[in-house]
Amino acid sequence: MEKVDYFIIGQGLAGTMLAFEMLEHNVSFKILTSVEKSKASNVAAGMVNPLVFKRLTKSWMVDELLPVMKTKYTRLENLLGLKFYFEKDILKPLSAQEMLLWRERKTQPEFSKYISKVEITSPVANIRNTAGYEFVTGSGYLDTKLFFDTAEKFFRKQNLIVDSVVSPEKINLKKENFEIAGFHSRKIVFCEGYHIISNPMFQFVQLKPVKGEVLSIYAPNLSEKFTLNKKVFVLPIGNHRFKVGSTYDWNDITEQTTQQGKASIIERLDNLIDTEYSIENHWAGIRPTMADRRPVLGFHPENKNIAVFNGLGTKGVMLAPYFASVMLNVLTVPRYKLIPEISIERFY
Repeated sequence: MEKVDYFIIGQGLAGTMLAFEMLEHNVSFKILTSVEKSKASNVAAGMVNPLVFKRLTKSWMVDELLPVMKTKYTRLENLLGLKFYFEKDILKPLSAQEMLLWRERKTQPEFSKYISKVEITSPVANIRNTAGYEFVTGSGYLDTKLFFDTAEKFFRKQNLIVDSVVSPEKINLKKENFEIAGFHSRKIVFCEGYHIISNPMFQFVQLKPVKGEVLSIYAPNLSEKFTLNKKVFVLPIGNHRFKVGSTYDWNDITEQTTQQGKASIIERLDNLIDTEYSIENHWAGIRPTMADRRPVLGFHPENKNIAVFNGLGTKGVMLAPYFASVMLNVLTVPRYKLIPEISIERFY
């Protein structure tokens, strides 16, 4: 029976980035995944935004997260032989009142590197007129489908993926070693995304899954130079195609698209752009968002051979590279101390 150090349950963003960390540091593992469990990461827009527009603040830990994110995605692009992270400035139309705040933020050193300029004239055609426009730099997007498809092929070629349905309720918390699908491991890391809500071992973790719907449109006369963002994002993905979204639904936790979600996106899109377009696709996924909007890392309180890495939520593309490294430290460095706001101990 083949023995490994870790089983990684799930091959979403958390599981994939943790696997690459383990590979880089020569830690043996198997990824256990099932086609029966979908990944929200596959349908996510994959956007990175260094700012929180609602209150015009910086994203949590953005100054630390962005350099690590860019370095690690570049390293993985070199390893996998494909480019899947793209830098793309955000163009945000502003009201007259918003202009005042954005201009003030532009003069503040902690914001100036993310706000490149604020102008009163739109740099692109076919968007509706407004008082002004600001440009966010440091933003971009991960082509999530390309990334996950390429990563899966890579791991399968290395015989690191095992297709197996793991039933958490059948795992004995008192065990110190685990046997699954003919493999033996001393530790398990659950990276299940929103599926953790069905895991009896982690019912105490305050996950608040939220459904999001996204459209794909073809708009031949819309500029692809920027990602547009005003109550809806319009992300260029090439060949005059754009991902448009999103919705937030905390009540309907299914992966079925809805006419209500579609109508909501279309209404906001029509208030932003002024050009013809056609809808080509419509997706829905469930984001693994924590109640306090922070990821959760650490060991189960009753068994230090069972761990969790989850809750990356809407900022997952930016969070995952940094915290995958932190999670590896949790697993391999004795008495490694996590900051309280991400530690699983906050839910004990």
